[in-house]
Amino acid sequence: MITFHHAIKIAAPRPAVYDALTDIAQMADWHAGKVEGEIAEGAVLTLRPKSDTHFSWRIETLEANARIVQTSLLETDSQAGKTLTFTLADLDDGRTLVALSHGEWASDDAHLPFCNTYWGEVLFQLKTLYGN
Repeated sequence: MITFHHAIKIAAPRPAVYDALTDIAQMADWHAGKVEGEIAEGAVLTLRPKSDTHFSWRIETLEANARIVQTSLLETDSQAGKTLTFTLADLDDGRTLVALSHGEWASDDAHLPFCNTYWGEVLFQLKTLYGN
């Protein structure tokens, strides 16, 4: 099994970045496509980056301003059951470090490199919300 990782530094305080990751309206500002559902423990969030592609995630853990853990329930192009974790930390220069891990990929999953690229793109869009 493979877990890929991304990290990005954002010129905003941790609470602002956490809000952008956990508020549906704010998520729609930086995420590709449509964002539907609710972000609350036990709730389901669905991302539709394209009309024929969607991913549904159950929110497992919300630690205010610190960590978000989700489990995929349904994926258009890949097997469900993967874990997505966002971890936030303060940097000495006032920025926030956002670390993302997306795990339990089968080594032969053809969609893995596309998803890896996709997360890089949307994290960059999140960063640009704050003028970086």
